[in-house]
Formats: sequence, structure tokens, C-alpha cells
Amino acid sequence: MFLLFIVGIFLLGICPVTAINGANITDNSYNGTGRLIATYGDGKLYQYGSLNVVELHGNYREMGRQYGALRKDLLNDIYNQMTKNSALVFAAGNLTSREEDEKQIYAAYPNYNEIMLGISETSGLGDKTYLTCSMIQLFYILISDPSYGQCSFDAAWGPYTTNSELVVGRNFDLSHVMSNYSEIVVYNPDDGSIPVANIGYVGSVYMTSGLNREGLFLSKNDGDESYGELKSLNKTSNNTESSKNIDTYLELFQLTQKSANITQLDENFANANTTIGSIINVADNTGSFSYEWIPGKYVKRAPQDKGLLVATNNFLDPSWGLKIPFPGNSNDVGQSILRMDNVLIMSMKNKGNITPEFMMQMMSTPVSDGGPFFPTYTTSQMVVVPHDLKIWFEVPRHYNWTEVDLKNHFDA
Repeated sequence: MFLLFIVGIFLLGICPVTAINGANITDNSYNGTGRLIATYGDGKLYQYGSLNVVELHGNYREMGRQYGALRKDLLNDIYNQMTKNSALVFAAGNLTSREEDEKQIYAAYPNYNEIMLGISETSGLGDKTYLTCSMIQLFYILISDPSYGQCSFDAAWGPYTTNSELVVGRNFDLSHVMSNYSEIVVYNPDDGSIPVANIGYVGSVYMTSGLNREGLFLSKNDGDESYGELKSLNKTSNNTESSKNIDTYLELFQLTQKSANITQLDENFANANTTIGSIINVADNTGSFSYEWIPGKYVKRAPQDKGLLVATNNFLDPSWGLKIPFPGNSNDVGQSILRMDNVLIMSMKNKGNITPEFMMQMMSTPVSDGGPFFPTYTTSQMVVVPHDLKIWFEVPRHYNWTEVDLKNHFDA
């Protein structure tokens, strides 16, 4: 990565060109196909067309301060939208009390709490940062849009791809609320942990999808439907939601920072915790699998075929003893099994011919046409090649597939 030198006045290590909210705006500076548009300390904001990529460096407090300055206006806008939503205020109860709850959760994850504190210092939000940047942001989106969140995942490699390299497709299905606030934030911490690209919303100091510098990709699909069934059948562990300070999304953040490959992730996952039902999809260049995860227990679910793993929102491992709904019928919540079957059929029909471009086509095919895509509420889509550290990202209704080479944003 090249270094940008600007001759000017230096104040606290910041090179002021045109300052907006303390962040320095630069012109005609590019990183690959991304244009550098603002800096704050060692933090940088790039634009790839309509997609924003934020690159952060240093300790966690410094990275938070960089982020808060670079995204100040949008963070305040999100807070204002959230607190003006009467449904959220009603469902969350006292927002001050909810803010304190979030503080306690982040206190259990000191590194991410440092990010929160850094954001609070430069964004002007203060303690409001905990509402704006925590998982309550997802809660706001779900309340603001009645669509029920779903997600689809497809990993193909070996005999399924043209060059044997693994290709991942991921549809993040939540709603169109705030979909135009989607972005990629690259954390390059100085504590020796692995740099990570967090793929989510502006201000999301939690993880639903992430790729680290070693080429390990993780993404979360909702699994609460299966968890609910297991609870109704009394098949859950006694070790359930015992700690209110466990956060599944922060656990994923930690796992992605600590695990260089799927073997190391497997070792680390045994010590992770959750309070919800989830399907955690994992991939690196060697292959892919899913953790079907509930409090106190998880099952590592194998691919459906050698070189192919598809996951939607149902636990599939037979050890759970769950009945799989018929595709598309009234018991197939969110058309989960239908979406899975659609992706399996498309992938198998095109065995040996899958490329990143073809994966984009598959993931963009509507459910009604034999694919996994929901025209009504798919939030964002991504295709990832872990070996190359490349991602293609699309936000339907806002911008088309945009390529980002993350090697340009990870520290060496």
C-alpha cells in the first residue's frame, strides 16, 4: 500500500486539507479503484463507486476515534432515526436503561468497548454511541420493516469451480431499511491479532459477516426457528441464556480476529458462547462447513457434496432430530428450504463452471425463478474469494456489484 504525503500544516499528526467534522478531505487520491476521500489520523475513508470502505489502524481506542471522526454525520443521523422510531422506543423500553445494558455487554469485551469509547469521543455521540453502534441497530431495522430476516449462503470449491478455488456467495436478508448505509470497515489492530474486514452497516461494532487477512470468512444466518423447535421438544441444554453479557455478534468478531484458518477456528469455537440460535457459515480456501449453534451446544454440519455447502435458516444435521419442512409450504418459514434447494440445484447443474461472476448471477436470481434472492427485502449481497482476499458487494436498489481488493486495505 502506498503512503500519501501532503505538504501542509501538521497538528497532532493530522494533515489538514479541508476539514469536515475533524476528518481531512483529500482529492484525486486512489487506492486501486478506490478513491481516498478523507483521513483522520491513520484512518482512511475510500469510495469504490457508491460503496464506502473505511480503513483503520492502531489500538482499539485510536481505531474508534478514527471511525467516529470519519463517519460522524452518518452516525448521528442513524441515532436520530432510531430514537424517533416510536416502535423501537416502545419495544426497547427506556432507552437510557437499554444504553446501560449495552454498556455492560461491551464491558465484557474490552477491545470492542475501547472502539465504542473512541467513537464516542470524536462523533459527538458520547454514551449514545452504545445505542447507535450495538446490536440494537439490527433490532431497529427489524422493527422498522415487518419483513422477517433471512439469509442464504453458498460455498463452492474443488470440482465445482473452474479453478478449484473456493467462491462464497452470501445474501444478507434483513430489510431495505438502512441498506444504503452498508459499508466495509477494515480493522488493523496493533495488538498482534489478525486484521479483519467487517461487512455490515455504518456504525456496526459487531459482526454478521467478516473476512480476515488470512482468508477466513465467517457469516451468520438466523437459526432461531430451529432453536425454537428444539426448545419445544425439550432438546436444549440447561446451559441457556444464563449470562446477559454474552453477545453472539461480538463472539464472531473475536473468532475472526483470533483464527487464521478453519482448523484454528474449530479450536477457538469450543470456547465461544451464544444466547440465540444461529448458523455460522465458515470458509477458507480449503473448504467450508456450518456450525449449527444454540446456547450450550453446537454441531459442525458437513457440506452437502464434496466441494459444495449451502445454508439458509434450518438446522440440517440429523443429530438434532428435527423434521425438515417441505420446500415452500406453510411450515417452510422464510422459504428457507426452498431457497436452499434452489441454490443446490443451480450449483449442481453448473458443477465445474462456477466463477465469482456466476456466483453473483446465482445469488441474484429471485426465489420465484429458482434462486435465493428476495426482491422485497434482500439488504445486501456479497461474493468472496478468500484466497485472493477479494469481495464483490452489491446493495440492491442502490448500486450494482462492486469489486474491492482487500489486500489494499490490510496491513502486511
